Amino acid sequence: MTILKCSATTCMYNENELCSRGEIEVTGNQAHQADETSCGSFRERSMGGSAQNSAQERCGCEKIQIDCKAQECTYNSSCKCTAAAIDIDGPNANSSSDTKCGTFTCNC
Repeated sequence: MTILKCSATTCMYNENELCSRGEIEVTGNQAHQADETSCGSFRERSMGGSAQNSAQERCGCEKIQIDCKAQECTYNSSCKCTAAAIDIDGPNANSSSDTKCGTFTCNC
């Protein structure tokens, strides 16, 4: 599994820059640069929703399974991320398109 650090603190799954979802999907099938990727699993944290209210009960995982749709990424092997560690960037994200895989490296 891959070590994940996530700056998308507006995501309902983000717990102390770790992910409480257990697995994520990086999108960007035709990506040739990091800005063309995104975290397809991003869901905005609602201001009054149960995800925020139950944050104390959940914990983030440092190592998770990452499904990768970025076919040209150096770390993509059969749609699985093989990088030892990745960064998902998106500190002010409101949607999946506001995030990116900061570790993406094009194999092109």
